[in-house]
Amino acid sequence: MSHPGVAGRIGHLLVFAGACLCVPVGAQSGDVNSCRTDYSIQVRYDEPERMLRGVETIRWVNESRDDVPDLWFHLYWNAFANDRSTHLLQTGSGNRDVKDGEWGWTRITSLIVGRDELVSSIEFVSPDDRRAEDRTVCRVKLPTVAKSGEVVVARLTWEAKIPRVRRRTGYKDDFLFIAQWFPKLGVYETGNGWNCHQFHRSTEFFSDYGAYDVELDLPARYESGIGASGVQAEPSRAGEGRVKVRYVAPSEKDQAALDRTGKLPRVHDFAWVADATSLKYEATFHYDEWAARYKDEVDRVALALGRAPAEMRLRDVHVTVLLQPEHYEQGQRHFEATCTALFFYGLWFGEYPYEQITCVDPAWGARAAGGMEYPTIFTAGTRLFTREAMHEPESVTVHEAGHQFWYGLVGNNEFEAAWLDEGFNTFTQNEALWLRYGPRIRTTDFSGLPFAGVGLAPLPGGGVLEDALSGKRWSLGWGIKLEPLRGSAFLDWWRDQPLFSYARQFVDPRETARTGYLGDPDTDPVDRMAFTYCDHTSYRTNSYRRTATALRSLQGLVGEDNFLRGMRLYSERWRYRHPYPQDFFDTFLEGSKVDVAWYFEQAFRSTATLDWKVEVAQKPATSPRGWMIDASGAWVERKATQPGEDDEVDESDDKPATEWLVDVVVRRKGELLLPLTLELTWQSGLKEQLTWSRDEQSRTTWWKPLEGRGPLREKLRSAVIDPENRYSFDRDLSDNQWFADIDRATPVRWSERVFEQFAAMMHWWGGIGG
Repeated sequence: MSHPGVAGRIGHLLVFAGACLCVPVGAQSGDVNSCRTDYSIQVRYDEPERMLRGVETIRWVNESRDDVPDLWFHLYWNAFANDRSTHLLQTGSGNRDVKDGEWGWTRITSLIVGRDELVSSIEFVSPDDRRAEDRTVCRVKLPTVAKSGEVVVARLTWEAKIPRVRRRTGYKDDFLFIAQWFPKLGVYETGNGWNCHQFHRSTEFFSDYGAYDVELDLPARYESGIGASGVQAEPSRAGEGRVKVRYVAPSEKDQAALDRTGKLPRVHDFAWVADATSLKYEATFHYDEWAARYKDEVDRVALALGRAPAEMRLRDVHVTVLLQPEHYEQGQRHFEATCTALFFYGLWFGEYPYEQITCVDPAWGARAAGGMEYPTIFTAGTRLFTREAMHEPESVTVHEAGHQFWYGLVGNNEFEAAWLDEGFNTFTQNEALWLRYGPRIRTTDFSGLPFAGVGLAPLPGGGVLEDALSGKRWSLGWGIKLEPLRGSAFLDWWRDQPLFSYARQFVDPRETARTGYLGDPDTDPVDRMAFTYCDHTSYRTNSYRRTATALRSLQGLVGEDNFLRGMRLYSERWRYRHPYPQDFFDTFLEGSKVDVAWYFEQAFRSTATLDWKVEVAQKPATSPRGWMIDASGAWVERKATQPGEDDEVDESDDKPATEWLVDVVVRRKGELLLPLTLELTWQSGLKEQLTWSRDEQSRTTWWKPLEGRGPLREKLRSAVIDPENRYSFDRDLSDNQWFADIDRATPVRWSERVFEQFAAMMHWWGGIGG
């Protein structure tokens, strides 16, 4: 199963038993949190055992400043070995959703460094929770300490039981998606030692950059449905009912050429798929075609970065989509969505540096393999009867392809700062979706068929009495429950009459992050280890939605051009490296040239939120009465000339008032302080913008911007907080604007729809009762 592969190309350092333990190397990368790690793996898949048996050679360069005495490995599949693993305990399901025969595990059978067999000295460790039952991390002491600048070469043999598909890896019938499948080194960090966390429910992965050379030995029927990180390096070899195929990541061509940032491309993981029934859709992303479609965006970005539009050019990329036969007609849509990520992410944050990208459509029943990213390969997920306006599969495809940039190229620690990729990617995905696809239409499913519309009010039910009266569920005692009117596509359609009672709704994808953030805005700050959030809801809220909300508000705070410059510097400086939150903060400040360190502390390192509200009271001014000083300086008395002149003036009077008393109050709840713009529009159409500064907000929770002006010559038409929608943190937008003229038609139209919805439901109940 051996071949020259990576070993030959890196100077024959990947040798087997009898190899040197440590080999000096030349200049280091300068990043003390990154050590180059190269893998050469040959693996065989055996049926019906569903076993992998592999031989693996690792070349690890100690680019830290420390002398390193040991190696630490991830064995991710041991999270699926039993119901006592940390991962399964944290899911709360234990072994309830794992049937006998569906467990997975990994076992190292040999580990040779130099001339020493070390397998007997392997020690399982649990650095996060000290639970001895968890076997997802192990370590082994080296025969000789690896000095700074030296190379360690290790040869492993191992076997692994493939789990039933879960957490984006495993099998479903003949479908195999194989990820986190081999013993993988942790990341050594100067002064901190090995960063090698256990596999938690709310964590993904972290590993060093390098090159992979992998040979897959599979049953021959998989030959037409194989995909993997990187590119196929040579023709497949078939014989005796099996096929061998070799992949290299990055490709040999990519490894030999500097990318646009002046660095040699690397990757930090390797995944593969085998599916005998999948169909291939292949096409090429051409930058010129997209640049012509979005010329204004290219010009905007070039101007912001101080470059000529021609300098923004991106490489062409070959795109392969592996589709289930029933989804093949969606091949062009998967391709288009992948290109959306390649174009916009590349334009904004730097070119995708690899010649190939592969999108995988998981098999039916393998949903747990969907929506996951690995270098140059990712899984999406779709359904039948979908259309582009629903953003299915466009949204998940753009998101997972986008992870090639946030996670793939900028390799943050997903255990400790998952938000640096998930939140960044959620923000970028939503911006790209808006530019390419526009708003998403909301739909309601009836027997799997999407209907373009949604009900405007929830139907009765949820409590014991409500369920009983609506016929949803009758609890008779003794554990007996009846569901006489259990929902079904036909009954739901009959009951709801959606053609008459539903309304069409369109959603701006950029606003979805705020909606998600509002689901849990107070529990945790963004910046904390992924496995230490209060619960999975808090993890998803903060790592994805709150971070995207904070980035969009940051963009509004510093301006689009400054934001782009800060993000671009961060993405290029930390390409193929391991940044932490402070690295992002510091680099963004340098690139944007705007001092918003205070914002990072509040938005990312606290649970501070805000809720602004504007209140307006205005009325026509009455004629002045009482003692006043006239033009000569004398005191004179002004008296009422008509009975009742001092009474309130009716605003509906046909005679227009000449002066108005206008009182505007802006109130703030919450601790997040952002400079706020209030836009006032007067009767003449004149617009006036006023600013409530952070310093002023720190001293009081309210602001009267017109205080001291006295009677005004014009009536106020509207008052709007944050008119340019710069910020997304506000917890209640319904009170952020005030209008003198009330829209009376829209509430009537919406009420009519709600009435129709409940009328149809009552008619349905009456028909059932009759």
